[in-house]
Amino acid sequence: MNPDAPWGPLDALLASAAHDHPDRAAVVEGEQSLTYAELEGRVRELAARLRSVGVRPGARVGVYVPKGVDALVALYAALRCGAVAAPLDVKVPPERTARMAVNAALGFLITAPRTAASATLAGELTGQVPGRAETLVPGLGAVPIGPPGNSVPQSGDGGYLLFTSGSTGWPKGVLLSHENVLHFARWTVEQFELTFSDRIGSQASLTFDLSTFDIFGSGLAGACLVLLPEPLKAFPRDVVGWLRSHRISAFYAVPTLYQALLRQGGIATAPLPDLRVIAFAGEPFPVGDLEEYVSVFEAADLYNLYGPTETNVCTFEKVARGWSASDGLSIGRAISGVQVHLVDGEHRVTSDEGEIAVSGPTVALGYLQNGRHHTLTSPILLADGSTRPAYLTGDLGYYGTEGKIHLRGRRDHQIKRRGHRIDLQDIESVVQEFASVRGCAAVWAPDGAGGGELRLHVAADGATEEQLRALLVSALPRHMLPDRIHLMEELPLTERGKVDREALASAEPTRE
Repeated sequence: MNPDAPWGPLDALLASAAHDHPDRAAVVEGEQSLTYAELEGRVRELAARLRSVGVRPGARVGVYVPKGVDALVALYAALRCGAVAAPLDVKVPPERTARMAVNAALGFLITAPRTAASATLAGELTGQVPGRAETLVPGLGAVPIGPPGNSVPQSGDGGYLLFTSGSTGWPKGVLLSHENVLHFARWTVEQFELTFSDRIGSQASLTFDLSTFDIFGSGLAGACLVLLPEPLKAFPRDVVGWLRSHRISAFYAVPTLYQALLRQGGIATAPLPDLRVIAFAGEPFPVGDLEEYVSVFEAADLYNLYGPTETNVCTFEKVARGWSASDGLSIGRAISGVQVHLVDGEHRVTSDEGEIAVSGPTVALGYLQNGRHHTLTSPILLADGSTRPAYLTGDLGYYGTEGKIHLRGRRDHQIKRRGHRIDLQDIESVVQEFASVRGCAAVWAPDGAGGGELRLHVAADGATEEQLRALLVSALPRHMLPDRIHLMEELPLTERGKVDREALASAEPTRE
């Protein structure tokens, strides 16, 4: 096999675009712009250097680089080597990065100059003896942190790895095949009618599944990917100006960001004639604010996309022209090629209400935990008596009169916060590692300030709120940090002796 040939379909998107239209703009970051030929050239160079330091097909490679052109080059280069590419958040504590590396048995971390020290520290925290950080190409290097060539069962051609919150305090790696991601990219390009003339705005973290549309949808369409500078995200008015000045035509974000653009960014009064696709996912969109978007962007297509990381997007609803809040918003129907059912407690397909179950080409290969591959599907019983493997999302839904699916909550302790899926037991598992803690409960209060609060109730001996918060900052990413910490003598229990989460969620915390 030609070592420079594209290894899998995701990598082939870039190689094909560079071959067909080499001089077309591929990615823009601030004042920097690369054509498809230039991007392909940088990917080839880095891939060759990665092979020279031991990256083999099936290896698991963490991309520990701030979002930007360099991170994009690193992702594509890992895929070019036939590796599993795992984007990592450089802002999370090294301890949590180490847990991700251990759970997924990452063999290498691709680094930038300012992340090399943290990568080495994360490698040391895994219990391995990390190799020496080595510069591979200008601006990018690698740190070996595990056995080279550590292959992934059932991945075949490498793949893509995204981490989600897990109930044990150890983030789970969701292993996606090339086809899992590519099926979604194909659907978006067709549904959104994307072409080479589109300019796709990218605001999501590379660790968030929303970014797979940005990266691979633009590559498939031969469109230009425009990266939103990270500092701008804190200033909604600047984001609106960025959308206008860069003539963004397609934008995919969580409703929280769209709300900020509406309330603080002035998007309702800012002419954005190029913006024709407004897609959102990750959490419910408050219907009053969505109605204003429908009114302001009369000519744009608005899409409500639904799906956990394990399935990427599996259902969608295109918001009708003239839609109003009184119409209600469903998550629609399955995207093409994907099957979505509601199942009862016995995993039998029902026509009433039940848990959302997904099967088809977007369902991930499985989880990586303790360095091993674990399946994520369960058999569901269809109406004709046959069975089908499906991913049970934990989300509860029901069919509306029009046959579309509406959400009705969850059956476990997971929440969505600013688009991030958080398992409350993940937070609790980390807190319970502190020696002074006797018990704790993380609860979500949906009626709290700002549309909901994450509250942590702790029974601890001799610990202060400030001490607990300092420990949490060193162990958890920012989006998982509680809004309030409430110290208690004892946690309230139900009649069955379990923590009474409902009472904690409804109580107004007072400092003791």
